Amino acid sequence: EALGGTAEWDPYLGGAAVTSAGADYDAADLYWLSRIISAESGGEPLKGQIAVGNVVLNRVESETFPDSIPAVIFDQVDAVQFEPVENGTVYRAPTAQAVEAAQRALDGENVIGEAMYFYAPALSQGVWINANRRYSQTIGCHRFYL
Repeated sequence: EALGGTAEWDPYLGGAAVTSAGADYDAADLYWLSRIISAESGGEPLKGQIAVGNVVLNRVESETFPDSIPAVIFDQVDAVQFEPVENGTVYRAPTAQAVEAAQRALDGENVIGEAMYFYAPALSQGVWINANRRYSQTIGCHRFYL
């Protein structure tokens, strides 16, 4: 409610549902998406944070990745997919802006198209991504790839 939405307990689904600006999604989705956004891009502009959320959601929709937000975030089939999972920063409370970015991404705002990968050149060489994926665009300090 403090974030402008509502939360209701659904005993048949075994959990909470969040309603924000007319969109419905599971509270766990907002919980985990806001945390990975904050951990991966906490210092980025809002657009960059939404883009990180878009990458996670694009992966959920892809047949190549797991089909839930937590499963995508914690996916380790080929390797740890997100550094904050390995270093534990994904467990820190998200910033207010990361929560807003997660809500906007879950509500359907997409600023990155079909990108499913990103990295920050200042922190990584991105060798695999550069060799195997097609560049899409840069937002803030992150480069996004299809």
